[in-house]
Amino acid sequence: MGRINSDGRKERHSGDPKSSVKAPPKKGGGGGKFTMGKVGSERDDRPLEEGDPNYDPDEKRVDPDDGVAYTFEALAEFYKGKFSKQAVREYWDKTCTAVKRERYIKVKDGLLGPTPYWAAPFSKAKVKPKPEVKRLTPDDMEGKGPLAKEIAAVIPNFPFKKLDKYYDIQGLLHHPKLLNAMCAIFAKRYRRSGITKVCAFEARGFLFATVSIKLGVPFIMLRKDGKMPNTVSSAPYTKEYEDVNTLCVQKGAIVKGDKVVLIDDFVATGGTLCAGIELMKAMKAEVVECGCMIELEELGGRERAMKAGAKNVWGFIKEDLLTTEAKLPDGNVVDGK
Repeated sequence: MGRINSDGRKERHSGDPKSSVKAPPKKGGGGGKFTMGKVGSERDDRPLEEGDPNYDPDEKRVDPDDGVAYTFEALAEFYKGKFSKQAVREYWDKTCTAVKRERYIKVKDGLLGPTPYWAAPFSKAKVKPKPEVKRLTPDDMEGKGPLAKEIAAVIPNFPFKKLDKYYDIQGLLHHPKLLNAMCAIFAKRYRRSGITKVCAFEARGFLFATVSIKLGVPFIMLRKDGKMPNTVSSAPYTKEYEDVNTLCVQKGAIVKGDKVVLIDDFVATGGTLCAGIELMKAMKAEVVECGCMIELEELGGRERAMKAGAKNVWGFIKEDLLTTEAKLPDGNVVDGK
């Protein structure tokens, strides 16, 4: 017969020590392979392997290089011959991000009877398919590869500001997928360079702010004099079609020891890049590279920037690919002050 507690309720266990109703004493640690185990024996950051009861071969994680979700085996196959499987495993564990699981139950096709009220809003017919994202290939990273040619084809040239050919990247902005691909190329190039800041020049360099988002580092604006408060200024510089300018950055945006990449749409005469390099040197930061979407090689900007202290100057698209002439209306007047 059970004991009576102080509150009048009957104790569920017998008071007889020999009774079989009394629960046996608990052992230390876990009770089976599906439990968490002893305190202190929690799993570290090692990946789940095949044979583990929690292993999921269909688990997908997002590769930040292209934003697409892959299984581990698919990722290992892609990087086969480039990186060891252990290196890919560390990349999978520490860099790739887990795909969020759907929290609702999918309704199977051919379900007998009426659809339950709680499942109706989440039927397959109402789930929008995700757009396919193209993984960058080694050819896409080449300045004369298929992607470079595709981007170059949508950038027309105009007569503008005393120039016979002014390459207008507004054409690229009409094609969001190509703009995103260009930013992905920048990000892939600098992902393992150890940069701490992405710096871009007013104004068209700001179009590549997505690069900093893909890399997860701060984006710093380099602007003309008088455009921002609390700034540090560079020495005056000139461009191929404008008057003398001064470049500014906000105080504290760049600190000693920063490793930066300077990004712009073009490298032409190199005046803008040189001003940016000198400004970074004044901040005691290291310019890892000057990266530009298009390089006009004949204007010598690369050589000028290298003399100013750039470790490297990279232009993705060469001028000989830019052959699309703008269609101008009759009576068009060349504008631009």
